[in-house]
Amino acid sequence: MNTTSIPKTGFEGFKAHFKDDLISGFSVSLIALPLCLGIAIASGVPPLAGLITAIIGGIVASRISGSFVTISGPAAGLIVITLGAAEAMGGAGAESGYAGYPHALGAIVIGGVIMGLFGLLKVGKVGDYFPSSAVHGMLAAIGVIIIIKQIFPALGVVSPKGEILEVATDIPHAFTEMSLPSVIISAITLLILIVHPLLKLKFIKMIPAPMWVLIFTIPIAYQIGHEHFFLVKISGTEHLSMVKMPHNLFGKGGIHFPSFEKIGESAFWVAVVGVALVSAIESLLSAKAVDSLDPYKRKSNLDKDLMAMGFGSSLAALVGGLPMISEIVRSSANVNNGAKTQWANFFHGTFLLIYFLVAVSIIEMIPIPALSAMLVFTGYKLAHPREFVHMAKIGKTEIIVFVITLIAVLASDLIIGIIIGIIVTYIFTLAKGNPVKNLFRANANIQGDTIKLEGYLTFSNFLSLKKKLDAALAANNAITLDFAQVTFVDHTVIHHLEDYERDAVVAGKRVNTINMEGLNPETNHSLAARSRKYAAPAVQTVATNRGAELEAFAKENGYSFEVETSDFEDWDFYHLTIRHKIVSIKRLITIIEGAVTYTVADVKTKSGELSTEDFDKQTVVKISGLPSVPKFYMHKADFVDKLKDALGKDDIDFESNPEFSNNYVLRSDGMETEVRAMFTDALMAHINANGSHFMSGNGKDLLLHFDDKLLSVDEIKQLIDAAKQLVKLLNY
Repeated sequence: MNTTSIPKTGFEGFKAHFKDDLISGFSVSLIALPLCLGIAIASGVPPLAGLITAIIGGIVASRISGSFVTISGPAAGLIVITLGAAEAMGGAGAESGYAGYPHALGAIVIGGVIMGLFGLLKVGKVGDYFPSSAVHGMLAAIGVIIIIKQIFPALGVVSPKGEILEVATDIPHAFTEMSLPSVIISAITLLILIVHPLLKLKFIKMIPAPMWVLIFTIPIAYQIGHEHFFLVKISGTEHLSMVKMPHNLFGKGGIHFPSFEKIGESAFWVAVVGVALVSAIESLLSAKAVDSLDPYKRKSNLDKDLMAMGFGSSLAALVGGLPMISEIVRSSANVNNGAKTQWANFFHGTFLLIYFLVAVSIIEMIPIPALSAMLVFTGYKLAHPREFVHMAKIGKTEIIVFVITLIAVLASDLIIGIIIGIIVTYIFTLAKGNPVKNLFRANANIQGDTIKLEGYLTFSNFLSLKKKLDAALAANNAITLDFAQVTFVDHTVIHHLEDYERDAVVAGKRVNTINMEGLNPETNHSLAARSRKYAAPAVQTVATNRGAELEAFAKENGYSFEVETSDFEDWDFYHLTIRHKIVSIKRLITIIEGAVTYTVADVKTKSGELSTEDFDKQTVVKISGLPSVPKFYMHKADFVDKLKDALGKDDIDFESNPEFSNNYVLRSDGMETEVRAMFTDALMAHINANGSHFMSGNGKDLLLHFDDKLLSVDEIKQLIDAAKQLVKLLNY
């Protein structure tokens, strides 16, 4: 359900969506500032390098990007590449005088050009080729490397040099030499990052967690520094471990330019390949992930995005910047803050430029342990234990490939590690009986609007399959995939087909599947590989105290009860599916009164993707059977909503009821007349008197809920009463 029309692009989009993009760009810049500084320092280059990349990414690359709401800038995943390149070609970090930095810049320039050529050659579709478990294993390995590298500065200890596994063995020793003030600041940082998502207070949520980190740690570091406690020993001297920024761009510590002196050395080309390949993989993953979060379900031009990020990386490196990608953390925040177009990316870059020009003295008050702790947290998100559990639930092959890739990356490097992960996946594919001749070619015969699939469908022949799907869907409004002759479908193909079906629906078309009987999943997971050789997995039903309590409540009152439903189509409401994805709908209580049906359910939703995944659970009631329901959404207005109104109103306001209009956001798309007719004085007075409700209509049904939480039985009774009162007030 889309409650607003597709945003305009270009200068028309700038004018139409100025306030949304401006506010989102500002909010994202607050997140980006510390992350850009931290990523640069962790990469062994001056802090300025991170800002350069984000500024050029926002102001320049956003103008040619093929995506809509992604944010361009440096990424934690590229720390490993840049740091390794600098160390291999002269030295990384301030202690080496950034000796390897110019040579790393040269490698980034060439790597960026290659990445841009990927886009020009339209190879963005190759992103679908990599096996999902190997890619996630690589990302988890990057997370582990970041944790190992950044735990030392977070503890106030000098980072040792050497291979990553060798460095890891020094961690216990680091705890014996840690600086107490550094540990205090790191602990405060981690506490804020952990607690912030759990808090529901609006004024706290308005300010992003990284900015809260700076708000708390800068004064603490200032006080500790003046008390001579915040000290880190380096070569027998003592100094304050704070961010250092240049005061003269073209003087010492200012802009660095690339060097190509090492172009004949293997280390240079290892860095070039790493920048091109890892940047491309991460950027494609991020762009596709953000597309799934976009409320307007727009689909990025991945080739154009590769081109923008590649050439943007080269441009940034020419003036001392880092590799650039469409970054998932900031992009997810951009979506959540209501960005409409790539102008939000432009504003994000502009604000960062302003900060650099007018707030250098404040930036230099940021304690490095706070930035390091942020990156430790980022690494933990990438290598979260949930990733291991997730892969294990999908299947044995997936968890084995995931772990082998992770270990291979740690024992060698990113490129060798991902290659090993792919090779292991090939071995498993062949072991399952897939003929060599079908490794890269899917057996799929188009017969009108039906595609008859045969044999083995795996990650390596999905591009061949997708080409045929595209051809069939271009000629028909609906196509049917017949799996009658399919022997095996791997996890990566299952995942891609799920995305493909969703994209088809967004485009106004449909992809149906038939004859899946006998293709049994390896596990109960919806994305598990399927084979005719697998036995049907046992259905797992786990009784919970909450489930038993709600079932007893339903029986006591004569209501029907359902443990769970997989039919999400009728639950497409703004508050559940815009910037969120429904994960599960459980413990459904159905009440029928005449023509009206009330369905109470616990809904679990996911916001963000990859390392930004966050889950919410809330109890809601859906009201069905009403004669007419407009498309709209309503919720309590917060500071950002009121700021947007001040910049230019787009709410539906009522002069007769200023209290309601001031306290609530009410918006629709092309149905303002119907919404005004629905919101009578009696309804608005009821809402004012009974506190905050979240309410939305999808053109057919109404959704009502209180807070974003699971409700107790007594609270569910109140929710049901509120729903019935609402129906009475609507005169239905």
